[in-house]
Amino acid sequence: MNSTVFWNDWAFERPANSEKIPVTIGGAGETMTLWKPLAGLFAALALAACGGGSGSPGTGDEVPVELCVASDCGELIVLATVPDAENLLFTPGGRLFVSGGTNVFEVVRTGDTTVELTPLSPTDCNFTGLALRGYTLYASCGSGELYAAALDAEPELAPIHTYENTALPNGMATGADGALYVTDGPLPGNGSLPSPKIIRLRFAENDPMQVVEQITWLDDGLAFPNGLVRRGNLLYFTDSSILPVELGAVRSVPILPDGSAGDVVTVATFASLLDDLTSVGDRLIVTGYLSGRIVLLGADGVEISGTALGGLSFPSSVIVGQPPMFRPDELLITEKGILGDTASGVGNRLTLLRPNPS
Repeated sequence: MNSTVFWNDWAFERPANSEKIPVTIGGAGETMTLWKPLAGLFAALALAACGGGSGSPGTGDEVPVELCVASDCGELIVLATVPDAENLLFTPGGRLFVSGGTNVFEVVRTGDTTVELTPLSPTDCNFTGLALRGYTLYASCGSGELYAAALDAEPELAPIHTYENTALPNGMATGADGALYVTDGPLPGNGSLPSPKIIRLRFAENDPMQVVEQITWLDDGLAFPNGLVRRGNLLYFTDSSILPVELGAVRSVPILPDGSAGDVVTVATFASLLDDLTSVGDRLIVTGYLSGRIVLLGADGVEISGTALGGLSFPSSVIVGQPPMFRPDELLITEKGILGDTASGVGNRLTLLRPNPS
């Protein structure tokens, strides 16, 4: 029988009949008629319909460092080409993964400004959110499948579950109890109707590759959910709204002790469409998909700093660097570019924001 080891809100599954495992601690053709002020919102959301995801699962225990989230204190360096670059995830041991419109790649730093990418899926898929649960990497595909891979030396992703009644499985986060939370939105990616919600997946106690339950965990208080991250018992997600008109919003919802969803609270609003977000200490870093910038928010939801407008090409996710490959004052950013374009020089890249020398 498998057992589960918990450390700092991380659940590491130990396979049966083994004493040890190598765990390091540390795109629809419908036509709508809308009031003119709202038409822009739908057009913008359509641009980011495949955006979203989550970074490394946040627990709120991270120690903040002095981060350069501005254009005058750091340098943007393109590390690699990633088609339709989408989402980022670090493991506790510092392995880095990036998803995109064709595959999920493991990223290995080979030099100061160079990395090597290894694809993990033998078949192409429009991958969106990434999550880590114990010793297993999970990746959602826009067509409606959940992929997974054991994090051995050469992980290979394979589909393990077909999502039910979803339009676009997107941002992902892992709960402290090992459940996976997945946003469905912001708009359909598989020809179905919109179905804005957050899904919860539970797994077999002894098999991280077997989904035993899919439920709609939250379908009230959200309209166009996208990126998702957890800090402690709070899930933070990016969203938009038609009435009242909110192009971009960051909202939070608690996971209650009985596992249900609490009340949704709006943390911050923006005049531009958002994509993903990540947590560092009591702060959040949010990607402004249409504004072409990233923004650092304080615990009160007030902007502390941000990069220049248009300095990034449709940023889709951001994550704080983690040793041994990256410093904790460095930021990794995916620049998606034009949706569906996986070959041009507009976006399609993994970028490093490195602070200037003191």
